[in-house]
Formats: sequence, C-alpha cells, structure tokens
Amino acid sequence: MATTKTLDFGSDSSILIDSVVLGRQAPLPIHQALGAIGEPESLLELAQRLVTTVSMLWSDVAGADLFLPMGPASELRAVCAPVAGHALMSAIGVPQDGNPEVRIIPSTPNLVAGDAGLGFGASLSVPINGAETWAGFIIVQRRASAPEFTARDLAGLVALTAGVAHVLTRVQARAGQSLWFQRDMASAREMQRMFLPRPQDSNSAGVRVLAEYLPAFAVGGDFYDFIDLGDGRLLAAIGDVSGKGVTAALMMSRISSELRRLAAETTGPGEILARLNSSLPGRMQDDRFVTVACVLLDRPKGRWVVANAGHVVPLLRRRSGTVVGLSYASGPPIGMMPEATYDEEVFLVEPGDILLLATDGVFELFEGHRRPCSTMGQCHLIEEVQKAPHDLAAIHRHILSAVERAAEGRDDVALLGLELP
Repeated sequence: MATTKTLDFGSDSSILIDSVVLGRQAPLPIHQALGAIGEPESLLELAQRLVTTVSMLWSDVAGADLFLPMGPASELRAVCAPVAGHALMSAIGVPQDGNPEVRIIPSTPNLVAGDAGLGFGASLSVPINGAETWAGFIIVQRRASAPEFTARDLAGLVALTAGVAHVLTRVQARAGQSLWFQRDMASAREMQRMFLPRPQDSNSAGVRVLAEYLPAFAVGGDFYDFIDLGDGRLLAAIGDVSGKGVTAALMMSRISSELRRLAAETTGPGEILARLNSSLPGRMQDDRFVTVACVLLDRPKGRWVVANAGHVVPLLRRRSGTVVGLSYASGPPIGMMPEATYDEEVFLVEPGDILLLATDGVFELFEGHRRPCSTMGQCHLIEEVQKAPHDLAAIHRHILSAVERAAEGRDDVALLGLELP
C-alpha cells in the first residue's frame, strides 16, 4: 500500500513523492528537485534554493550549503551561510596526519557517520565536477538525533549534485558576463571622459573655463566642447543627444568630432549648426536628434555670438548680478529638419561676465514644487545663479551639490562655464 505526500518547494513548484510502506523505499525525486531549483540569477539564490530543496528531500537536516572557491586565494567557502559552513566542513573533513586542526575534504562522494558524543549527526559531501576539475562541494548534515544517512541517500545527493553542476555553470556564466559588462562600461566611461576637453585657464581669450560631465548611467549622450580659435576668440558648445546609454554616447562622439572640424572651417555659430545639421541626415538612428547651443566669444570685437538648435538657453551673469538668457529664438534640433537654418544673436561683452551652458538635466534638478515656470524650469536655475556669489567655481559647486542630492533617477548632466577676468 502506498500513500502520497506533497512537498511544497515554495513558488517554484511542488513535488509529489510516493512513500512506500512494508520496508520498500521509493527513489528520491531528484528530477523534480532540480525543477524546483530552476534557473536562479545569482550564486546566493542558487545556494538558498539548494538548501530549501535538501531540507525537503531529507528530514531532520541540521545544515546544508553550497561550497565554492572564493577570494584571491580561491579559499573554499560556504555561499549561503559562511560562518555555519565551517562547522559543516569540519564534520565532513578528514584529519591530516592525525592533526584535528587540519582537515581535508574528500574529493569523492563521502558519507560520514554521526557522533552522538560530539553532538553532530551524519553528513554527506559530494564534489561538483567542473569542465576540467572539481568546481566545489555540496555538504548536508543531519541532526544528532536523526537516523544515519544511507548509501541510497549518498546516491541521491550525487544525482542532485550532477544536476546542480549544470545550473552552476549557467549561473557563473551569467555572472561572468555581467562582470565583463560592468568592466567594459567602466572603460567606456573613462574613454568618453578622455574625449571631452579638460578645463583650462590658458587660452587666447584670457577666460577661465570650468566643465563637468555626469552621465546618469555609465555613459551618456550629453557633451560639451570649447575650442580656442586664436586671436582672442573662443568657441563653446554644449549638446544633448536624445536618449541615454551606449547608443547616445556613440552619437555624442560623432557630433563632438564634427563640431571641432566645422569650427575651423566656418565663420560663426549659426553656420556651424547649419552645416552640422546638413552633414547628419541618414546617419541618425531611431529618429534620434541632438540639441546644441553654440556660443562664440570674440574678445577683440567685444561680443558674444549665440546660435541655438533646440537646446535650453545659455545663461549670462553680469558683474552686477543680473542673469539673462541668451538666444531664446531657437532653430530646430540637429537631425530633425534637413534644410534648417540658425539665426545668430549678438550680446555685448562686459568685464566679469560669467557664461553658463548646461543640459536639461541641470534645469530639471531645480524644478522642485515652486511657482510654475514656462521655460522648462530655466527660471528656477536663473534664481539660483542670481543668489550665488559672482564666482564661476562657486556656481558650479552649488549646481553639483544638487546633482549629488539627486543621484537616483536624474538625467545626464553636463555643465560648461566661462568667466571673463
């Protein structure tokens, strides 16, 4: 006569096993157990599911864990419970040369009887065979009062371990890909920063330059540039490629290199934007576009010349503390209309002028819940720049502190400032 018992393995599945009376034992449901383990996303999740599964397959389990080589020395450690894992390894280990302080874990399936005097139950250990050598161990221990493990139990753990080995390989492969991706993104971030110009105080226009770039992810689509054209002329540009991530970053590098080429061939910001726009149709992906603000500082003629391709307006703070927006009259973003033209606006240079160019991620940081602003939050940033000391570094620090406070969920942030002596 047989009875049926349902073992609940959580949300993954349930296992039906037949418990046969009259002394005949049913085979352990290893196939169903592996189905309950499923495809965990991490080593810790795999170890936790394994412990739960083992506790369902055998009664009176005092401890169980997945042991893998970890750390620089590839020391064998328990994945689920590192502290409790030492006791499990001690129970299964064989003293080396009679020294109880040094124990060796057998490299073959092993069954160790319990020791009531020492207060621990029977243990099983089975190595996990990797592609070339063993990849770790699974160790299971019963309570001291529980029945001894049998050869059937050891065979069941061997079968379970063989299936876990395949799952472990897949989990480690995903973890390796994730680590590779993280390292690759870190390299891409550093490479992107290398392409952006470094702030400098020495230029033919004699102005102070500060810049910062903080992508929301590893890399982003915001960019800035400043080019010393010689004879007291300096070109500053800032832009934002629609979208985020790697695709936006690749387009950003393309736009940035094109800007530098055009700066040496054109007479002003309006022509730069027009030629930039005409050079890109057919090269933009997924209907992407780029907003760009371009400003020429011409010290000999005492003027700022501004053109805008759909970007948030540059801000100019006068020595008096007055802050004005430059070039509200904007043309379309780059890549949106093939034959677009861009008007230039001219503003007189005054001693002590501070020019601030930013991407919309900066303006969004200052929106808050204050009075409505009809210019995408620009009025709020204008208020903050007005309240700040008349010093480019102080203004930058104030804005970057807002970036730090909004580390979660913010947009890409680029900031470029010029300060006249």
